Amino acid sequence: MDKLSIGRAAIIFTFLVSVFSSCAFNSEEELYGIVECDTTIVTWEHNIKEILAENCVRCHNEDLHYNDVRHDTYEHELIVVNDGRLNGVVNHLPGYPQMPYQLPQLPECELLLINLWLERGAPEN
Repeated sequence: MDKLSIGRAAIIFTFLVSVFSSCAFNSEEELYGIVECDTTIVTWEHNIKEILAENCVRCHNEDLHYNDVRHDTYEHELIVVNDGRLNGVVNHLPGYPQMPYQLPQLPECELLLINLWLERGAPEN
């Protein structure tokens, strides 16, 4: 084999290694941050309590309860579920303050989960 053939073989080898080593089987979540919204179980205990804890409880709890609203217990949550306020504030409906206060509307999946929970009668477990 002459030097020219060895040089070509080295270039081809390097090219093939770089092409095949750069291929990966990444999920959409890894690449784009897209997470599938799991709606199979939607209950207070399974996912709604956590959503409200992350977004609402800092202003609506036992010690601090703006407008007499609390989101820290299921029993207190049922008050705003049954009178329609939870639906109004999280979906930014006319006549309701937009919540979370001075923050963007909840992410699409969290809104979907809350709305499904409300549609299904706000089950606890």
